[in-house]
Amino acid sequence: MIGDLYINGIDAYQQWGVNIGDKGLTALMTPAPLKERITNNSRLEHGKRILNNAPRYDSREVALDMHLIATNTTDFLNKYQAFCDEVLASGQLTIRTKYQSGVVYKMLYVSCTQYSAILNGIAKFTLKLIEPNTKDRQ
Repeated sequence: MIGDLYINGIDAYQQWGVNIGDKGLTALMTPAPLKERITNNSRLEHGKRILNNAPRYDSREVALDMHLIATNTTDFLNKYQAFCDEVLASGQLTIRTKYQSGVVYKMLYVSCTQYSAILNGIAKFTLKLIEPNTKDRQ
């Protein structure tokens, strides 16, 4: 778990006890959609013209499943508060995993859509994030 996930350049598990859920890597790696193509639907022609040169990628929303693991209630509350203050409050996240060398996802925090916690050490939550430019991953 140490070294699996880095948020804003910090090892998330070592600092906050946070790791990525089972579907987290899949969510990050899901290809971005293309923007709508330029079209012309003239009544003077059958069908419509679709311009397909130089397609561009659109922004995308990502639901990132995460876990926060702590040794006891006090540790849990401290890690939870630090994660919220240091990561979510800034609104900007750079996410890097050990599984994709050289890929850094630049995300914006939107909300936490699901959250369940057992105060003695485990929380499961889903962060809703936006990746504004899916081609800027360096």
